[in-house]
Amino acid sequence: MRTALFTDLDGTILFSKRTLPAELKEENCFKAETYGNGGHGYMESELVNFFIDWQRDNLLIPVTTRSMEQYERLSEIWQKLPIPFALTSNGGNLYRDGVLDERWNKEVREYLAMELQHKEAVLAILNVILPQESVRKLKDIDGLYYCVLVTERKWDEGFIQEVNAALAVYDWIGYFQHKKLYFLPKNLSKEQAVNRLKQEFGSQLTYKGLGDTDMDQEMLLQCDEHLFFGEMDASVEGLVQRPYSLQAVRDLLDA
Repeated sequence: MRTALFTDLDGTILFSKRTLPAELKEENCFKAETYGNGGHGYMESELVNFFIDWQRDNLLIPVTTRSMEQYERLSEIWQKLPIPFALTSNGGNLYRDGVLDERWNKEVREYLAMELQHKEAVLAILNVILPQESVRKLKDIDGLYYCVLVTERKWDEGFIQEVNAALAVYDWIGYFQHKKLYFLPKNLSKEQAVNRLKQEFGSQLTYKGLGDTDMDQEMLLQCDEHLFFGEMDASVEGLVQRPYSLQAVRDLLDA
């Protein structure tokens, strides 16, 4: 049976120089992305070659919080590794063979119309409640959600709960990472987007997943098998945690 792999990108199979796993060296990587400041995004070269062979009979499907503009910066890797589908903007946008699916995007925005009406109210909450000395930049991502770049810090659980209690009034939720914060409508999620694609594909595929953050966890639990490469403050029932390695990916997909 063919397999569809739903995989997050950044921190899962795509790394900056700072986030490269300890055993992975730059010289063993493909430069999948070049930033304006001269930095690069890296994918392990052997992993890229493995995916090229593996996808001849299977489906590799990125599922990322990256905006459309950020995703399209990765065009070089997708020329080397063509993919039939990609979900960006946390599932808000779908690419089919590299072309934006306008119908998908329109339906997502119609489905989220009520929550998106509250974007300005959510922004007002963020401007009041977030410590402004920590905020470096606030970005509106594709008209769907906010990404806040902050000075690196660990966020207190009580503060996270306070913010999410304020946002819950509008059916929004926040995800707190050390250097990036995401604030989204609750129903703009990777798991909902993945489940929608699964309905399109039908029962003729086995579904597997890779991810590394809280925003990936529910998506992974929708799959038949998965690996979680991130750290967890508390265990999550059913979540299979491993450190990143090419062998771990091969074992998951060859099983």
